[in-house]
Amino acid sequence: MREYGNDPDRCALVEAAGRCFAKLGYERTTEAVIADCAGISADEFSASFDSREDAFHAVSAAVFDMFLEAQRIPVQPGADPRVVLAAATAAVIETVYSVGRLFTLIEARAVVDPVVREQLETAHDRILHRYIRFIEGLRRAGVATPCAESSRLASTLSDAQWSGAERLIGAPKDEQRRFIADMTAASERFIGLGGVTELISRSAS
Repeated sequence: MREYGNDPDRCALVEAAGRCFAKLGYERTTEAVIADCAGISADEFSASFDSREDAFHAVSAAVFDMFLEAQRIPVQPGADPRVVLAAATAAVIETVYSVGRLFTLIEARAVVDPVVREQLETAHDRILHRYIRFIEGLRRAGVATPCAESSRLASTLSDAQWSGAERLIGAPKDEQRRFIADMTAASERFIGLGGVTELISRSAS
């Protein structure tokens, strides 16, 4: 895939491609369809992407960037770790909701497309490592008693967030919000957060 940085025209084209893939699926989304949706010619499409597959790689990369950006939760010294945990949990789940069916399509493509699979694994690993550092920081600070080894616990909770949110794509808003609340409460219990009021800021950085 060609690199264009933050070129607004290319960003608009990636957004148009994302809308097409989300609405039509992978097989029905052609280069011509994407170009038409973006209001450009076939030649202009080819100037940005080598193929439909190349465009999909750009779309999936943009989606994973959204997940990583959503996890950048500002943490002030003395912040309640429960508040930080709730914000981080909501950020991941709400990103799945906002991406919608495109998220499901990306996961399906990851099975057959090694580029998308690597993108997915990289994003998931980065989110997971942040979660592990957060749990470890709480444990070292003596404000949490995790019920399992940090990496195993982070993996279990992260997988539950992604899969549960995916099942609720398109569900009523109150049902989606209830899942976030339930997932946050479950995470607090498994991580072992009690009546703590302070957090070492580096534990979530």
